[in-house]
Amino acid sequence: MYEAELKELGLTENEIKVYLILLENGILNPSHIAQKTGLHRSYVYDTLERLIDRGIINTVLVNNKKHYQPVDPKALRQSFELKLMKIDEILPKLSGLFKSTQEETKVELHKGKRVYRTLIKDLTANLKKNDVVYLLGADEKILETVEPIYLKQYLTIIKNKNVKERIIVRKGTKKLKEKNIEYKELDKQYFDETTIVIHQNKTYIFIWGNPYHLIVIENKKVASTYLKQFDLLWDIAK
Repeated sequence: MYEAELKELGLTENEIKVYLILLENGILNPSHIAQKTGLHRSYVYDTLERLIDRGIINTVLVNNKKHYQPVDPKALRQSFELKLMKIDEILPKLSGLFKSTQEETKVELHKGKRVYRTLIKDLTANLKKNDVVYLLGADEKILETVEPIYLKQYLTIIKNKNVKERIIVRKGTKKLKEKNIEYKELDKQYFDETTIVIHQNKTYIFIWGNPYHLIVIENKKVASTYLKQFDLLWDIAK
């Protein structure tokens, strides 16, 4: 009788047994409660204390001996209303903590002949002094053909801001003679038709083809994952 409902409200099996016995019988001492519930008296005392804490039973003296009685069952509702009030009080702070740990992920997809220009514009807009940019699979010869003016502007910007580039390229690929750019080579088997650029919390995936595609992912964890992969390849590259 009502055991399932009371259990859903958070009462334990022992609490339910004792509470229902008190509702049915009124005032009882611990010995009688133990007899009627079949619980050991030590369990009965523990359970009674928890029910008192919940505010749904109280004590009464009968012949100078402690007995227990239920309060109006409406106290159950009041007990949960008090808990809800406490939750409402701390909810704004809890929500603030939750939001502070949730990093928003932004994903953009660009397509067309000018996506490399989009990459350069976005990258340079976020560059700070002494930053490091990591590139995997870059092909300087193609870039000079696709966007020569923007490439030149980009190289000037990173030079002025003392930005370093670490680039892993296919063996035999053209390299620019810039002091702030460090190259390493890998066999072509490590590459496909993509260039990956990692800077701060952004990862740019440039897909060569017709048309060109650019995927921009803004997420610190994603960038960190790609950077770890880059570091592994950098260690084996020459």
